[in-house]
Parts: sequence; structure tokens; C-alpha cells
Amino acid sequence: MAEEATHRLIDTNGIKMHIAEMGSGGPTVVLLHGFPETWYTWRFQLKGLADAGFHAVAPDLRGFGLTKCPRDSYGNFKLTPLDLVGDIVGLVYALGGDPVFVVGHDVGAFIGWNLCRMRPDLVRAYASLGIPFGGFRRPTEEGFYGNRFGVPGRAENDFARFDTATVLKNIYTLFCRSELQIAGPDEEIMDLVTTSDPIPSWLTEEFIKVQSELYEKSGFECPLCFTYRDRMRAFELMAPWINMPVTSRCLYITGKDDYVRKFPGLEEYVTGGGMKRDVPNLVGVAVLPGGHFVEEDSPEEVNSLLIRFFKE
Repeated sequence: MAEEATHRLIDTNGIKMHIAEMGSGGPTVVLLHGFPETWYTWRFQLKGLADAGFHAVAPDLRGFGLTKCPRDSYGNFKLTPLDLVGDIVGLVYALGGDPVFVVGHDVGAFIGWNLCRMRPDLVRAYASLGIPFGGFRRPTEEGFYGNRFGVPGRAENDFARFDTATVLKNIYTLFCRSELQIAGPDEEIMDLVTTSDPIPSWLTEEFIKVQSELYEKSGFECPLCFTYRDRMRAFELMAPWINMPVTSRCLYITGKDDYVRKFPGLEEYVTGGGMKRDVPNLVGVAVLPGGHFVEEDSPEEVNSLLIRFFKE
């Protein structure tokens, strides 16, 4: 399936972005992955959308897989929300400049929401997987994985005890649980997963092999910075768009057992009218079987929803 995709590098926003694509001639759909993912997480959607007549494009986001991330003059990765949205804007123009359909998952969903706010002229419609627009908070416990991963060097030292394949297998196993996982003061995040834990049914050896090869190239430092670090700077840069609603036509898809649904305030925000207020053209909320990686757990259902939504 993934072997049918074609690959190339696109010049965008000062970087060379690797993209995988399938289909041609139809409307373009840009698929934005999360952590710890790459373009490969969208292999089912690439084929499903292409078979339905779309031109499906899945980039490796800045610092992931085959897309490198430059550093600034202080040696820090250039990973602000403006950089990340700018990458996708440049990609859209490199693909012809016409408005595109967008799908985002996990941290890729945040980029998608910001793209809708900053450049709604480039978004025909947007589908977010796992992450609603706003109105919820990250757990504050020190041992929560997001807080641990946000400490420079801590996750890298934790991961260094294992090979890349084991790290990825452990993270996917952890993220596929329906409950929030909190490490104790004497534990690291990798200690929360043992060899006796059941591996998610969709997590094949082939998947781990491909992802491991890509993470061997990129390493974990930049993806961790991309996803979990320097959040205060990100909030500061997004200040001009505070309280600005998303006017694009949107669909929210989540897994029934997605642990993100346990984040403080999230369910109330989604079901209590807060999200509809902030996203007035939200056409629906779809809850599918599966967990955080709903595109892996329920690929046919996700494809069906996306195709119907975009063809409307």
C-alpha cells in the first residue's frame, strides 16, 4: 500500500519538506501527522483518498522523518507556530496555490487549527482527529508524559536506555491506553510500559520498522521540542489570534477510548457548546471505535467520513 506512494522534496518556507503523495487530478488533501508519527501514519488515508479521486499529500513535518529543521542563531530549533503554519502555506503554494482540504492528527491538528485561523483562504475544509479546537487543559501532574517530555533532556535520557524500535513501541502502547498515565517520582515514562503489556492490534512489525528507520534519521530531540517544549513562546506568538473563531467548515473525529478525552474540560467543551461557539461551521463530532490513533484503529471509518465530508 505505502509502496504505491510517490515521494519528493518540496521547497517551502526555507526548508526542504519531504512529502508522500497518491492520486492526481482531483482536489488536494493535505494530511498533517502527530507525535511519534511521520507521513507513514497516513498510508491508509493516502490510498483511500486517492481511490476516491483526491490528490492526497502527507508531509513529514519540520524535524520529522526526512524533513530537516534548521536552528536559529542561538542554536535552538526554529519551531514556532508561525514556522509550522508557514511550512504548510508554502507547501500549498508549491502544489499550485489553490485552497486545499486539510486533515490533522495530534500535534498536526494544532497546526491545522492555526492554519484555519491564519490563512482560511487556503482551507477548503478541515478535519481534526483527536484534538478539538480549544477549551481544555493539559494535565498538571508532574509525572504526566507531556510534562516530562517538556523537560529538555529528560525524555532523551529516558529513551537512550532502549533502541528506537522499543521506544516507539512503548510510546504507541502508552498512548493507546484509555486512561491518563502518570509516572511516579522515581519512575520514567518508559517504565510505565512493560514487555507483558499487550501491543495495539494495528501496531505491526512493518509499521515499527518503517517508523524506526525514519526516527533513526531524525532523532527524537526535534520532534520532542516540536510537540512539548517552549509552549509559553508559542502562546505569546499566537496572541494576535486570541478569541478569533475558526470560520472554516470543520469536522472533529475522535476515538471512543482516546486518552485525550480525559483532559480537564475537554468533554464539556466539545459537548456543551463551547466548540460550536468557537467553530461556528463545525458540521459534526464523530466518535469511532479505537483510541488516540483513530486513523490506525478505524481506517475505513475515518476514510469514509473524510471522503463524505470533503465531497459535500
